[in-house]
Amino acid sequence: MASKDLNRAERAAVYQLLARLWAEEPGRLLEQLRAEPLCSAWKQLGGIVPDEDSDGTHSSLDEDYCRLFIGPKEHLPPIQSVWMSGELDTGVTSSLREFNTVIGFEGPWNFDIIPDHLGNELWAMGQILRKSIKLPLDENLADDLACQFFNGHLNWSADFLDAVIDRENDRFYGTVASVTQQFLRDEATHLEVPTQQEQQQSRNV
Repeated sequence: MASKDLNRAERAAVYQLLARLWAEEPGRLLEQLRAEPLCSAWKQLGGIVPDEDSDGTHSSLDEDYCRLFIGPKEHLPPIQSVWMSGELDTGVTSSLREFNTVIGFEGPWNFDIIPDHLGNELWAMGQILRKSIKLPLDENLADDLACQFFNGHLNWSADFLDAVIDRENDRFYGTVASVTQQFLRDEATHLEVPTQQEQQQSRNV
């Protein structure tokens, strides 16, 4: 399912489904992911729905989530400032606050995860698309806002997603990373945003 084949509301729904997969430990989401309409939508995107553990829980996936993204060591934090500068709370969060003021961002994890967590950024992008449907904005202006946010706060994620794919391969979070990566590549093309790799090549010329 390519981004270009989806309308604005459907693209917003994909952003916010991906946001939940990155921001929430799986026990909070997998029951819904196994039911319709999320199950079909997730499979159409190329996702897999993992089986329950033998005891009927999702403890192994919860452990994977903590091991991969929380730590305490050799983890891969899904946080923009860490991947861009190696530390938390840089100028990235100031830019996010400006966007959040413009779009009236209200994320479901405001007090659980830090502002430049990939989950928050994907959710915010979904909100930008949803609000561009409801508000009487010029379509080009709405696209410009989406493009600016994507370029400033989602284009960083390629290296992070590659790292998750390399580490997890065909396991659940490797698949989540692959689906997210492909969707964001499609969105970069749709929004005419240069990819992270293209930007680096341009700087090297």
